[in-house]
Amino acid sequence: MELILVNTPPKYGDQWWTDNIIHMLKGNLEVDSVKIITDSQLGGVYDKLRIFKECKHLGTQYLYLDLDVLIKGDISHLLRTEFTLLEAWWRYPAHTPLNSSIMSWIGDCSYIYDKFMEDYDYNMVKYYRGIDEFIYKEIKYCTYEKVCDTIRWDYGGGQYPVTLYNDSLEEFKKCKECLPYE
Repeated sequence: MELILVNTPPKYGDQWWTDNIIHMLKGNLEVDSVKIITDSQLGGVYDKLRIFKECKHLGTQYLYLDLDVLIKGDISHLLRTEFTLLEAWWRYPAHTPLNSSIMSWIGDCSYIYDKFMEDYDYNMVKYYRGIDEFIYKEIKYCTYEKVCDTIRWDYGGGQYPVTLYNDSLEEFKKCKECLPYE
């Protein structure tokens, strides 16, 4: 199983973020290797698309996690064969009902990156809110059942082994239980 992380500046870029995720996984998921994207090529959330270009080995199980997630228990149930991401069931769908904070698949999903890059300029304008809407409108996907809660909407009361911080970085940094790696 290969864990994939995107740690690009300016929002991230500090080694602490990837070290923290890897630390939280100890005892909660067996990881064979870790792929970390650290250079910004597409910018912002769009660098997340690069995971599909760079992680495409047939038969390899992949799990992508945003860096602002809290892992509190076993997450092996997040591993999926088909390309799977979160349905954002905790909020009103707005421009998309999806959330790409957690994604999993086996093998080659490079078609996702390729489809976005076919008309890069157009897609950057059309999907200016990020890649979730692009995936929702352009890509075949599966969604997880309810597998996490989220600090922003406080849904689930901590009953799930993963809590999303959904860009609430200041909250993440303030929460001592969210900082197991120091």
